[in-house]
Amino acid sequence: MATGDIHNSPETGSASTGTTVRWILGLALLTTATVASGLLLMKEMGVIDVSLPGCGAQSACGDLSRGFFGSIPGIGWPTSYLGFTYFLAMLVAWSACWPQIPTSIRWVSRLGVLFSIMFMIVILVEWKLCPYCITAHVANLGFWIIVEWSSRAQTRGSSPMPAFLTFAFSWIIVTALLAGGQAQADHFDAIEREANSQSNMDEIVQATLGGGSVNPLKQAAEQDGTFSPGAKDDPDDISFKGKRTVVNDPNQFKGRYLKGSPEAPVKVVMLSDYQCPDCKRFEDQMWTILENRDDVSLSVIQFPFNEDCNPYVSRTLHSNACWAAKFAETAGILGGDEAFWKAHRMMFKRKGRFTTQDFPGLVKELGYDPQMFQNIMVGPAVDALIAEDVGIGGQLGVFFTPMIFINGVQLKWYQNSSNLAQQISKVATAIKDGTNDGSLKAPPTTAVKYVEDWRDGVVRTIPDTQNVAKGRSTDEHSIVLFADYTDPTTRELHARVEALRDKYPGIRYNILAFPKNPDCNSNIQPKFKDAYPSACDAALAVKAAGKIGGKNAYWSMIDFLMANGQQVTLPEILAAAEGMGLNKNELVAAMASKEVEGMVQTDILRGRGWGLRSVPAIFVDGKWIPRWRLEGEPIVERVVKLAVTGEE
Repeated sequence: MATGDIHNSPETGSASTGTTVRWILGLALLTTATVASGLLLMKEMGVIDVSLPGCGAQSACGDLSRGFFGSIPGIGWPTSYLGFTYFLAMLVAWSACWPQIPTSIRWVSRLGVLFSIMFMIVILVEWKLCPYCITAHVANLGFWIIVEWSSRAQTRGSSPMPAFLTFAFSWIIVTALLAGGQAQADHFDAIEREANSQSNMDEIVQATLGGGSVNPLKQAAEQDGTFSPGAKDDPDDISFKGKRTVVNDPNQFKGRYLKGSPEAPVKVVMLSDYQCPDCKRFEDQMWTILENRDDVSLSVIQFPFNEDCNPYVSRTLHSNACWAAKFAETAGILGGDEAFWKAHRMMFKRKGRFTTQDFPGLVKELGYDPQMFQNIMVGPAVDALIAEDVGIGGQLGVFFTPMIFINGVQLKWYQNSSNLAQQISKVATAIKDGTNDGSLKAPPTTAVKYVEDWRDGVVRTIPDTQNVAKGRSTDEHSIVLFADYTDPTTRELHARVEALRDKYPGIRYNILAFPKNPDCNSNIQPKFKDAYPSACDAALAVKAAGKIGGKNAYWSMIDFLMANGQQVTLPEILAAAEGMGLNKNELVAAMASKEVEGMVQTDILRGRGWGLRSVPAIFVDGKWIPRWRLEGEPIVERVVKLAVTGEE
């Protein structure tokens, strides 16, 4: 029996107990690491739709996955695959080798913890606090401690099977399964992305056909307007006042500085953030294009994801983004195009980072006096330039960066696989062949962008498991809300939906539960508990009423809750149920049942899995309207009209 790498010592009762405890702790830590890395893996493979909570496109997780350490060199697999494979293989080996800790497993665990320490250093240095990454690596560090601890208290006996071989075979099997799954996912993803890519390229090429035609997106009004950010905890809750048509003429849609010929037929405009990894990726691609083509020009518009200088974002994602933008704009004030582009490239190469110690040297590299440069950079002139740029981004409905326009048409890089060079080459070829005159198209305003976000969205299947939706199952169109039944905003949106159902018959309608109370919805912050004290009871009551009394009781309970608002109490809910003809005791029993609780949690998990950031959220024909609040613009009504009639 292969036990040469095991050190034995006499076993006692207390030692046996200690070994069991250590084994259980190791098992728990490995399970934690496996689950955390597994969630990241499922997100990368597309098994989990949209995003994990706290792991969206502009989050720390997203930044890390797109960074240098986010993929395995050579094969391009996400690093989460490597972590998941290691943790799962070690989990199997740990179970197999108990109660022994072979030397081979100790060395494998030491190698594994070195990788975890390296990744933790990257996370801390870049300050990308991905909760799933941190959980996995901290758990692995804890497991290594258990392994070293166990090696000092080894018990006599033999492992049920050679541990290292178990680890190796598990690694191979998991890797093979992942490779097969990834190949299948890549195949279907390639088909979808190629279709999206072709559609987007056709849109860019066809947008400027016909030369001299009236631009349907050109805006007539010209006034600055004002804006008022909504609640900071709600990224969607941003309202705009007035018609802020900063860009109403396609010829005026550009940055202050131009790279390339003013006569270039292909004009690229990028809204970006110097600390955004995707921005840097496309910036590098664009610079290569400019070095190799003379028919392309570039201008940039600043959109730092930082509340200090950008009121259109709900939280600060990039701590130095404002200063990086101000640095580049100051250089532009002092030295025009040449100085701006030199500072622009400098900021991207530094990923938007510099300290007070770095600052003088960077300014001198540009050829300016640091004190003079600083005086201008902190002055009102630069602030005004940044405000002008973020105002344009606000009008365009920037949701993440970069936002790229080719001849005024947005390049939907996040939906397709083509790179920037391919898109530009196609447009340039079309212009050269005479099928595209190269004229500019004004980009869509915020309202148009919000509607386009819905139109281009993914269709979700939203089952009516209780058969309580209004309308008929054969209705061609559908509207579904994810909402807190006691939220006043739900009542307002519900009234708008009912008006639309009256206007357009044949719309099936339902409201699913997403209570704003952390007692039953872990996605909600604790501070909302006092504001929505009965949200959980309300959700249970609606599902229970539907279970006991069917569709009529279901909607009667919803109507009661919306009418009574956030402070409705459980006794009031029960009294209302009796008025609806429901048995109070039967309702209480149903509300306490696992079945009804499961219905509520299913709604919550579905909404969370689809990346809902705020409620009420609305789906029309299975597609989410990511942002439907825009003062003075009936986004919901425009979307429903488009869905039903095909006309905007």
